[in-house]
Amino acid sequence: METKEYSEAEAKAYILGCFREQGDFAEVADDAQLEKMVSAVMAHDAAFMKQTGADEGEVYDDDAAYDYMYEKMTAQFPDFKTYMLRLVEDYMDYSERYLDSLGLIDWE
Repeated sequence: METKEYSEAEAKAYILGCFREQGDFAEVADDAQLEKMVSAVMAHDAAFMKQTGADEGEVYDDDAAYDYMYEKMTAQFPDFKTYMLRLVEDYMDYSERYLDSLGLIDWE
């Protein structure tokens, strides 16, 4: 598989598209709010990777990443706390799909 270049804007568009297609969050958050939450969870994911060295080749611990993002997102969006378990889990799935489509995931 050919490896392509990561684009944050393309990743965000892909992930938002997945959430919109799924439709579950349309009942609780308008499109602008969903976009804010996706931007925030992406920023928390990037912060986690920098903090753990995953952005420099260290192993990305899915469980630790999930816990980190869930904690940050529930603090940042307390009105949506009930939905954050699902949002973070779905985000991780969609992000993984995007990265895999670019050939950027090394399955160890």
